[in-house]
Amino acid sequence: MSSLQSRKDEIAAKRTKLAELKRQRELRAKDVSSSRQSIGDASELAQASPLRNRPTQSKADIDQLISSLIPERPSSAAGPRTPARSPAKRVSGGDRATEDGRQYQDAGTETQTLAFAEFQTVYEIPVETKPEVITYSKGVQTSEPWEYDSGDGAFVNEADGIAQDPSRRRRRKLSGRGRELEEEAIRQRLRQEIEEELRAVKLDEPLEPDKERFPVRALAPDELNAVTSSNDFLDFVERSSKVIERALDEEYDLLSDYAQQSRNAEEDADEYVGRRGRRIKEIAYFPLTEAMGAKRMLSTLDFSHKFPELLCTAYTKSQASPHTPPGLLNVWNLHLKGRPEYSLHATSDLLSCLWHPHHPSLILGGTYSGQLCLWDSRARHQRTGEPVQKTPLTGGRTGHAHPIYSLAVVGTQNANSIISVSTDGVVCAWSADMLTVPQEYLELQSPNKSAYKTDDVAPTCISFPASDPTYFLAGTEQGSILPVHRYDRAGAKAGVDARTSYAGHMAPVTALDFHPARGKVDLGDLFVSAGMDWSVKVWRAKVGAGASSATSTISSGQADAPPEPVKPLLEIQREDTVYDVRWSPTRPSVFGCVDGGGVLDIYDLLVSTEVPVASARPGESSVASGGVQERRDAFGLKSLNKLAWEKQSGKHVAVGGLDGVATVFEVGREIGGAETRADAWMGLRKWVGRQGRGL
Repeated sequence: MSSLQSRKDEIAAKRTKLAELKRQRELRAKDVSSSRQSIGDASELAQASPLRNRPTQSKADIDQLISSLIPERPSSAAGPRTPARSPAKRVSGGDRATEDGRQYQDAGTETQTLAFAEFQTVYEIPVETKPEVITYSKGVQTSEPWEYDSGDGAFVNEADGIAQDPSRRRRRKLSGRGRELEEEAIRQRLRQEIEEELRAVKLDEPLEPDKERFPVRALAPDELNAVTSSNDFLDFVERSSKVIERALDEEYDLLSDYAQQSRNAEEDADEYVGRRGRRIKEIAYFPLTEAMGAKRMLSTLDFSHKFPELLCTAYTKSQASPHTPPGLLNVWNLHLKGRPEYSLHATSDLLSCLWHPHHPSLILGGTYSGQLCLWDSRARHQRTGEPVQKTPLTGGRTGHAHPIYSLAVVGTQNANSIISVSTDGVVCAWSADMLTVPQEYLELQSPNKSAYKTDDVAPTCISFPASDPTYFLAGTEQGSILPVHRYDRAGAKAGVDARTSYAGHMAPVTALDFHPARGKVDLGDLFVSAGMDWSVKVWRAKVGAGASSATSTISSGQADAPPEPVKPLLEIQREDTVYDVRWSPTRPSVFGCVDGGGVLDIYDLLVSTEVPVASARPGESSVASGGVQERRDAFGLKSLNKLAWEKQSGKHVAVGGLDGVATVFEVGREIGGAETRADAWMGLRKWVGRQGRGL
């Protein structure tokens, strides 16, 4: 019984389980039907077909549904086609009846309106972001091929459909010369249009009231590019922008009241009276921009002979911008402080530069490689900064192969020569018309081989007297100052004159300058020198070996005599190395010097021979173009190595140093400007006589 009872219990459990499975199947069927019903409601069909609500669907029902949705189309061969298996029969009014008697509207007779539910994201796959790798192939320039559209003559890209001008594609294929010729043809066509318009204006033809004489026409891209890239347009923009900047930099009181009779006592009094007459005022400074190259050292500077507001400065190579040209020469304007008038370049460091005294548009420069460069501001390609002429680098008797630290131009307006001296003792004379071969070539030899321990002479600076272009003094690295004759003369041959020796410096000579001698008394035999022995010396050139060769008292028999030493008239001891010294061009007894301490000192021999009458340091006095504190923070205070006086009036003096900044000072009326005292020249001559008797 127990086994029978267990068997019954097992059968009852299986039945219960089967009933539960049936119930769950019915629940799932209900859920599926309800979900289908909800999806059908969400579709929001305007008129649902009644066949969808039938409990069961057969193949005939499906065919009936398809025939109701697709309208009947007439056949081209056999006439209208009738569905083969359609259990429905047609009734009037466009309705159809099924076998069960229900009717529904024919979908082919009336257009149904459909609507869509909002989009739902079923499954979102995260996209991995990878960096795009761009490659370039020399043979493939575009990702999609270009096709030529013969309709409008343009090239169309299949990817984006952008039309390209065929003229632009043609310009890409042209060479540089062909592109220039095409641009010139476009400019010529535009010139002809403008000339025609001007001729129409001159004819003064009557115009209709509603018609313009010159309708405004927009330039095509190729025409606009041809105009903006022309040299005439670039020159016009350059000149116009400089004119506007000069006008904006001018300091003029627009609100000045000239009818006002009374002014402050400070304004009525002359600012250059007494001690104030020796004042030095900083008026401008010219720093280098990043585009010109940072960390350049200023090697030399010079004022123009004809235009006193122009200052040229030369620089060495940039230590922080190796991509910039090694040599840089800037022409600054005192009325244009924002940028230089011209920016010229050289292939090597520029160590010397000067304006041509007889041709104001020519600028000369000596390089570290031994090249002499000539720039012309009138040249078209001065925008690129390239020199119009330069000497060869072959060396030998065709030029220099060592650095050129000093240049000079001697002669008259019609007959002048450019003198260059390199550190290997070679002196060359050049003509500004031809720099391929020097007109003169001279090698300097040491006059006293036992004293110099070598035959070579290494000149660092030269200076010519105002009255004799055939004779000059050369300062050397050995500390001596040597007189040099360019040609053979009575009692001396061309080269170093061994009869005279100016051995006063114990270190290399850094600067030499003869007196300009523009007054009633001839002071052309005076010169001043500076050296690395921390001293400044005033000399008088030996008669017969220098400026006054016509009054020579030395015979040819005395040429083999030992050199006669010449002592300086005055020796001024300084507190630092003196790098440059220059006489004032208008004041006979005034000269200035700069030293390694960054100080500009101006001496007046008629006032004091020991203490300078005026001193200044760049960045300490008032500057018209900016604050002093800003300049100190930006450039600092570094040593000065070059000095130049303005040559016409002598009111301005420019200095420069290791920071590459050129600073211009204005000096008072007692140390600058034209000399008004008649006894100043005679007083200096008497001072020279007294100093000479004391030697």
